[in-house]
Amino acid sequence: MGECEVVGLDDLTQSMRDLIRKYPDRAGEFLREEARKTRKEIVNNAKSSMKTDTKNRMSLGRVGSYRISQVQGYGENQYVEISARSPHFHLLERGHALVRQDGRTIKVHGKKVKIRFKDGGSTIGHVSGKFFLKKAKDAEAERFIEAADDLVDELLKESGLI
Repeated sequence: MGECEVVGLDDLTQSMRDLIRKYPDRAGEFLREEARKTRKEIVNNAKSSMKTDTKNRMSLGRVGSYRISQVQGYGENQYVEISARSPHFHLLERGHALVRQDGRTIKVHGKKVKIRFKDGGSTIGHVSGKFFLKKAKDAEAERFIEAADDLVDELLKESGLI
């Protein structure tokens, strides 16, 4: 068998490492920018799949109801998280069981008394999830890959590697 020698592979590897060292903040900026676009898509999905009251501060139909974390991780392991500020987000996203009210507290002669309902705590149905976060994530995945490729090409041109 003949020998095969690859020339330039070490140079390419070193060039890629230099690129990562030269532009560490560009990846973080890119991730935050893409997270903002995804957040807008989540809001659009929430508005289209259910009735939202945008006047309410905790409404899932408002961009401000979703928080984007600071860039976490380092190098090629960077990521950002998008989370909802609304405490009922998970119920609407994934669905939930409808449960009959167990009881309530009333005042009788100035004292608080807890009363129990006959069928309290029993499941009476199910509300299916809207999955507006999952839909947005799936819709943005393809666009994200294209945008990342464009960023890499731009950085390679800036650094003179292509």
